[in-house]
Amino acid sequence: MRPRDRRLKITDIVRQQGRVSVAMLVTEFNSSPETIRRDLKKLSRSGIIQKIHGGAILPGIQGEGPFQQRMGEHVAAKRQIAKKASQLISPGDTVMIDTGSTTLIFAEEISQLKSLTVVTNSVEVAKVVARANNGSSVYLLGGKYHSDNRETMGAMVMSQLAHFHAQHVVLTIGAISATAGVMAYDMGEVEIGRAMLARASNAIMLADSTKFNRVAPFVIGALDKFNQLVCEFAPDEILQAALFQDNVEIVC
Repeated sequence: MRPRDRRLKITDIVRQQGRVSVAMLVTEFNSSPETIRRDLKKLSRSGIIQKIHGGAILPGIQGEGPFQQRMGEHVAAKRQIAKKASQLISPGDTVMIDTGSTTLIFAEEISQLKSLTVVTNSVEVAKVVARANNGSSVYLLGGKYHSDNRETMGAMVMSQLAHFHAQHVVLTIGAISATAGVMAYDMGEVEIGRAMLARASNAIMLADSTKFNRVAPFVIGALDKFNQLVCEFAPDEILQAALFQDNVEIVC
């Protein structure tokens, strides 16, 4: 396994379990303790994990809110989705990315691509892409800061989006339905998603299968506002038919 892939896998394990030991990771990866300690040291320097005696924990794990909890849910599915979605992006592209647990993992995957222009309201997405040092430019939209999701929101974000156009917009969604369309649970995030959709040529939604055939309070848009749905499992026949009718490609 390549060192980068091993470190991404370690990141996913820490997110799932909250705390890991060097001994457990040595067994998991059939690696030496020295190799694992180097991986943990590198991840700790990047702020992804917090290195402790004999292992690692999530940074600031005590008292973390709902976003940190979501980062530990369905991690394997989100990693699969992120890897597949990253294949839709090419070096040199401009990509708008919203705030979400899946889009943060997606940012980890595209950080290996060179010369991207990334526009985001997520502090964590901005950090992931910037620290890869791959010649990419990162624009963090300014606005009212929300500490749980580590995102900026509000009218200032909306006005700054007017200065950009992107080849792709990549959005995390809360729910998708054949009849109700694409939805989310926060109106402020929905407004940002809509504004990003209006300023991109290609729209990609990321959704694990737990989001299928569910409803959420706020509508981001109809199915035909999107070009691709990236998921780990294909939806059922009814949702597939609706996506097909609206020319949405299913990538899974």
